[in-house]
Amino acid sequence: MKSLLSENRVWSENQFDEELVDRTRKKLNCSKVFAKVVSRRYGEKVENASLSLDSSQSSLRDTFHSPEDLQDLTRAVDRLVKAIEQGENVFIHGDFDVDGLSSSVLVYRGLKCLEGLPGPGKLKVDVGSRDYGHGINRKVSARLIDEGFDLLITTDCGIKGIDEIDHLQNFGVDVIVTDHHEPSDSLPPAVAVVDPKREDSSYPNPHLSGAGVAYKVMDNLLEKLGKGHETRKDLLQLAALGTISDLVPLITESSDENRRLVKVGIEYMNGNPITGISALLGKIGGEKGKVKPEIVSYRIAPKLNSANRVGDPQVSFMLLATEDRNRADHLAKTLIDYDRDRSRLQNRLIRTATEKLKDRDFDPEAEGLVFVVGEEWNPGIIGLIASRLSERFNLPAVVLSKERTKCRGSVRGVEGLSIVEGLSRCSNHLVKFGGHKMAGGFTASSSEIIPLKNCLKEWASSRLDNYEEVEKNILEARLNPVQVDKDLYREVENLSPFGKGNPRPKFWMEGLNMVGARRVGNSKKHLKMKLANNDEVLDCIGFGMGESLPLLKERGKINPVFTLDLNDWGGSEKIQLKLEDFVS
Repeated sequence: MKSLLSENRVWSENQFDEELVDRTRKKLNCSKVFAKVVSRRYGEKVENASLSLDSSQSSLRDTFHSPEDLQDLTRAVDRLVKAIEQGENVFIHGDFDVDGLSSSVLVYRGLKCLEGLPGPGKLKVDVGSRDYGHGINRKVSARLIDEGFDLLITTDCGIKGIDEIDHLQNFGVDVIVTDHHEPSDSLPPAVAVVDPKREDSSYPNPHLSGAGVAYKVMDNLLEKLGKGHETRKDLLQLAALGTISDLVPLITESSDENRRLVKVGIEYMNGNPITGISALLGKIGGEKGKVKPEIVSYRIAPKLNSANRVGDPQVSFMLLATEDRNRADHLAKTLIDYDRDRSRLQNRLIRTATEKLKDRDFDPEAEGLVFVVGEEWNPGIIGLIASRLSERFNLPAVVLSKERTKCRGSVRGVEGLSIVEGLSRCSNHLVKFGGHKMAGGFTASSSEIIPLKNCLKEWASSRLDNYEEVEKNILEARLNPVQVDKDLYREVENLSPFGKGNPRPKFWMEGLNMVGARRVGNSKKHLKMKLANNDEVLDCIGFGMGESLPLLKERGKINPVFTLDLNDWGGSEKIQLKLEDFVS
């Protein structure tokens, strides 16, 4: 089915196994529609769906995979116990994005809760900065050696820090690596390397976030010491924050542990949010008890990330670490100010980048790659510009900030191409690089900009020859208006939280009449309408669809694509369709 709103989008209905759907329906005692949704996500492993979760402390260890199944986790915990018993000086170093921040705070709060024990003699944290890049660097190493630290714990980084860790070991500093990125051909020479992506790992969930890995370590440590039962509620909030923000898949063929972790973490966040999150919610107008993953993704995480883009990432760390409400309110306000600055700068640079493309008569079909160079653009913003350009042109986008002798770049991709593969292909033009399938970053000499552009264009062209530009989307099932009710909505919500790897189920209907429609919102961007079939009338909301109203009026009968939404405006709950598209 073709989209009416985008020529590059098509929809196809889920092809399902009737026998599997029937078996699922009997197992869950649910509607056939919901059985189709569950069957598509879990196949025969319906028991993995964990539709009802008990978040009590006694059952949490049964809710998640056993921490001991992670390679080196026991060694990491044993080394931490030694540090605690002997009062050693412990240093935590994490990455500066939200997953790294969440991981660092998680380990910090986990160690700080160990009252009644000697504890680390000196416990300090550094969350890095864009000036020094991701991971361990010699500045961190020098500080550890100069200040006499005994143990370094990395969070959301370290798996590729082979030389730096070897250097630290030579000076008597032990290292525990907790990370979730792909390792190199050999592991760093650390006391313990806890990473579910290790080649020798058999852990059922290889897609833990950095915060997820950190939680596994601290959970096992606290269990071994018989401490921190209430602290786990705070740690799970941080693990959920990192998991949502890092866009790791919530459901995979082998595990839906990430979905369960987020579900429990959000439940605790709604019941008793940690001080920093509570303060930030207050500043953005979020309601206590109504936090959803979407609020974390689109409202909380960007504020925390703004610190590493235009300010000091330590502010975000301190916000998540503090238990002082007055201090938290001050730090939250600082982040709001950072985010306002980030938004202004981002909008200005996007306009400048777009003008640069227009001035050179950029032809996306001919070039196959968006490539823009700016003079000393803020390196914390160029990734956001690359994302916007990639979305606009449906092509991989490269944005560089050029300085006198070097440049820093960010790359964002499209489905079907691997950014890290492209950077690897052109690595002879780079000083250093890193990334994954959809995003990456690099440093290069300014003299290499033109050769780098040509290399990346050649790579993109070779891949785009077989790249299908049409965006394909799956619809779970066709519904009749009479099937849209609170019972189906509640069934679907049992699969929450939704996100990467577990998208909110999309449905469609056929041949509905438009009995009322109007544009709403301050700039009339949105569409509010009523659709009917016989006596059934459905309320609908389409965000950003206001301009499509004339087209829809011409159609007569229309076929909406939607997700189920619960509108509780005015205190009364009513199901509405959250429109995603219309198909022909």
